[in-house]
Amino acid sequence: MLILLFSIVLGSVALDQITKLIVVSSMKLHEEVPFLPGFIRFYRTENTGAAFSLFADHRWVFMVFSGIAMAAIAVILVKWYRRHPLLTASLAMILGGGIGNMIDRVANGYVVDFIDFQFMNFAVFNVADIFVTCGSVLLAVYILLFEAKAEPKQKANASEESDDGTDAEHDGTDGTGNADGQ
Repeated sequence: MLILLFSIVLGSVALDQITKLIVVSSMKLHEEVPFLPGFIRFYRTENTGAAFSLFADHRWVFMVFSGIAMAAIAVILVKWYRRHPLLTASLAMILGGGIGNMIDRVANGYVVDFIDFQFMNFAVFNVADIFVTCGSVLLAVYILLFEAKAEPKQKANASEESDDGTDAEHDGTDGTGNADGQ
């Protein structure tokens, strides 16, 4: 399972960086290329802030908080990778997208954005943003549909393990007070 999670993280970073490399090497800043006319165009721009150019004047503060959030997600992934596949996949997508955009911020001082919806007024975005958004939606689905069911089970398991005030798995006994294997 950990290999799958690392594959999601590394795959999302790679896909993001490859698409940005293609855009930067083939398009000038503010150049537009039709993709699906009237629906999507590629429009190269540089975002110095967060999503939707928020915090553009506070780049380092945003980078510190983003770095802390990504480190926390990585710790949660390692700690809870067996908890539920939807939880861990969603966090891996968020982490991969965050890393992809952080690479740009550190290397360039800005994030390359290039996907632009023409049919609605929306921010220009990139592949990393897609991973963060899809991961966030999947995380919300997990919380709404699965976490509420998982929490009572976890509490019940915890109370069963410690009915006598100890946890047989961790206290070196077999649950009857006897040493394991006796």
